[in-house]
Amino acid sequence: MAENNSSMKSLKAYEKIRDMILSGIKRPGTRLILSDLEEELAIGRGPIREALMRLDRSGLVKNIPYKGAIVATPPTQKEIHHIYDLRVELEVKLALEAMVNLKEADFKSLESLLDTMETLPKNHYHFDRHFHQHIYKVSNLPHLCAISQTLRLSVESVLNIYNWDKNYCKKFNTEHRAIFNALKANNPESVRINLENNIKNGLNIIDETYSKLVRIY
Repeated sequence: MAENNSSMKSLKAYEKIRDMILSGIKRPGTRLILSDLEEELAIGRGPIREALMRLDRSGLVKNIPYKGAIVATPPTQKEIHHIYDLRVELEVKLALEAMVNLKEADFKSLESLLDTMETLPKNHYHFDRHFHQHIYKVSNLPHLCAISQTLRLSVESVLNIYNWDKNYCKKFNTEHRAIFNALKANNPESVRINLENNIKNGLNIIDETYSKLVRIY
């Protein structure tokens, strides 16, 4: 029981620190000091240490000997473009595999996520991420899903370093509805076109804001 409780606390710490990084609260280069995190999260140091090790494996955090954990420096703009090329190819494959497996319960869950996103919540990116992850998980290709998640996390800290403008959120909502409708219509070509468009529009945001990141970092 104690071990399960510790694992739950570690997972909670992981999710909270991850979301602080992805939302831009903890920016690249920021030292993640255990005592500060303990106070911020109201979680003990043991679970926080485990969470930082997991974040290191995801690429969001770097554990440096004698310095401790810091928020990782984001990829270069050139590398981001290569990552997005890989994302398009992989995520389209996952979505097409998922399309034949999606059940009515999945569509209800996806529609609930869409309804929430259309209220324009502050943590819009959180629901955006879960929308894509839910689809890809149904592909029943867990290893490729893990690669997809790693690629997404590697650029998401850049994508979310500034709060998304509401117009971006509205645009993404429209694109997600199109992806949802294409999946429900069992239309592979429409799925491919709309998903590729959605992913590449995320890259457009990065291209528009990258000059600001360069000046900051």
